[in-house]
Amino acid sequence: MNVPTLVIGLIVLAVFVAIVARGVYNKTHHRGGCSCSGGCGNCPGSGMCHPER
Repeated sequence: MNVPTLVIGLIVLAVFVAIVARGVYNKTHHRGGCSCSGGCGNCPGSGMCHPER
């Protein structure tokens, strides 16, 4: 394995880790993935983001 391949692999791995970490952060801080601008009450998929407990 040569150095450029290793560097590119590490960059790809860092991007992947950053995406996963951001998703975990958003999930733990109760930030949904939808883009409903009127709030979750108006969203037809609000039951998926905020299920009844």
